[in-house]
Amino acid sequence: MIKPIENGLNKFANSHIVKKHINKCIENKNFLTKTLLVTSVSKDVFAYALRVHNTMKNDEIPKDKKSFVAKMDATTGFTTAIVQVGTGLALASEKVQKTICKHLFKGLDENSKLYKQASSGLGVVLPLVGATLFAKRILVPLISSPIAGYLENKHNKNQNTVQN
Repeated sequence: MIKPIENGLNKFANSHIVKKHINKCIENKNFLTKTLLVTSVSKDVFAYALRVHNTMKNDEIPKDKKSFVAKMDATTGFTTAIVQVGTGLALASEKVQKTICKHLFKGLDENSKLYKQASSGLGVVLPLVGATLFAKRILVPLISSPIAGYLENKHNKNQNTVQN
């Protein structure tokens, strides 16, 4: 059973479209950066969609709480995707990268080969690291907490209205 999957993956990995994409990533660091960013965000969107699905299928969660928990997961997933893309694209900006590189590599001549290599490498990694660490772990909780509070209040208000 594993052999057909392996053969299928090999065919896909060696296909013209994948080779073309890889070559474009090698030639264009901005394309590589955006590819990494989209891949990372897509993984998170899929994970949150799976959480919503699992919440709705989980019989251990009381029925009156399922919808709320699923909405919270969906809201957090949506917020995570938007903030990660925004942060990643902002950090992928040439202007932002030049400013950061000037501060990080003060001791290097801007025209030196080492400075150019360091700047290029940082330019590829910075948006991904910024989107996953800063956006996902710092910004999203700051944004999601008030949204969660609002949704919880609204949910509780609706529950009280239904009970009365």
